[in-house]
Amino acid sequence: MKLRDIIDSPCGLRYMIDSLPLASGYALRYLMDTEALTVPEDIGTAYLRLQEHISAAADGNLVSMLHSILCNLKDISHTLSRIEAGDTVDDIELFEVKALILLGRRTAAVLGGTSHDSISPRTDALDGALQVLDPDGTEIASFYIYDSYSPELAALRADIRKEADSDRRAALMDREQVLEAGIREDICASLRPYVQELRILQNVLVRLDIDVAKAVMVLKTGLCIPEISTSGITSYKGMYNPYVKDAVERAGEEFVPIDLSFGNAPVVIIGANMGGKTVVLKTAALCQWLFSFGMGIPAAEAVIAPRDLVFFISGDAQDMGAGLSSFAAEMKAIDEVVRASDGMHDGRRIAAMIDEPARSTNPIEGTALVEALVDILGQRGVALLLTTHYNIPSSHCTRLRVRGLENGRMNYRLCPAPDGDVPHEALNVAESLNISPEWTGKAKKLLEYE
Repeated sequence: MKLRDIIDSPCGLRYMIDSLPLASGYALRYLMDTEALTVPEDIGTAYLRLQEHISAAADGNLVSMLHSILCNLKDISHTLSRIEAGDTVDDIELFEVKALILLGRRTAAVLGGTSHDSISPRTDALDGALQVLDPDGTEIASFYIYDSYSPELAALRADIRKEADSDRRAALMDREQVLEAGIREDICASLRPYVQELRILQNVLVRLDIDVAKAVMVLKTGLCIPEISTSGITSYKGMYNPYVKDAVERAGEEFVPIDLSFGNAPVVIIGANMGGKTVVLKTAALCQWLFSFGMGIPAAEAVIAPRDLVFFISGDAQDMGAGLSSFAAEMKAIDEVVRASDGMHDGRRIAAMIDEPARSTNPIEGTALVEALVDILGQRGVALLLTTHYNIPSSHCTRLRVRGLENGRMNYRLCPAPDGDVPHEALNVAESLNISPEWTGKAKKLLEYE
């Protein structure tokens, strides 16, 4: 799965990606096409690389210099493929090849004399390519067919400058174009052996742009570098959702981070509306996906288990285009999890975050559907995190609840929830919002009659 496939999941992933201080537009496109990591060794390598870049990112001047260089980075893969195939490219494309080499050399010059040499690109293998593109050795980011490529061309251009007769001048210029075309063809032939090294350099530079941006975000946002779980259990201390945290703090309120652990058995979170249950699920999904792309995690501490598939099902799933109601669309989405988990004997590791399934149907059938879902996915080893208003017995899962209203304020932290009814706090929450006393008062009286 690529990042672009999940970027618009309503868990806050786009907010995090948009917040990355990338230097080039190419880096964002490259990142969007990056595949999620699922192998522990690959994830470990990604985080080792991120840690290497964090020390560099702590130097604001260095980051600024790298940003000013890498902002000019472009994707010239198509040009390199054409050269490799034997095509002759134009002067603009040759300029972009030259500019790539010079970007690599400038980046190496900035990083090479520091303690961050390990993240510096290596350009020595491209000295010959630069000599082909820059025969005068100016190292200026421009390109044209220089006089020094051909004494014949230099002499012809001198004649053109002196020629006053327009017809003879036009004939000389036609000859000039023929000579330039031949030189251009020779240049492309000379560059062909360097194509693979050019691709490597381009890849190193775009990864540097991305890794420095990730490292800057870790330092500025207070993200943590996670440990890789070998037990299948994922746990967080002080987990928070950056988008929600920013919104809450802009409103002058205090955001409450939470602790959470799941993976060995289904975890069901119960509690009132406005209790933060959905935010917990969104944040757990966000952290799992950030982990899959080697990014910092919004938590004080995190130990995360790699997953092959991650499902996040939340909100109004109504699909008007398919003619499906909210309930039907939700059932089909959850059924994907059930069917995927049926093949877990092949070693697939699945995490699923499901927000209040079957909430739009009647409570009796809804409870049965949710209890059956928890039982099936639990038996199949899915790392399930689910929220509900329904009363699911603890024999099927670990039950947690949001603490709820305490002294007139919501406490969003999680605590164990013993078997019994789901907490009835809707009226308390309504009263805390200054909802009409006539409405809430009449509701209370109706409850007394039941």
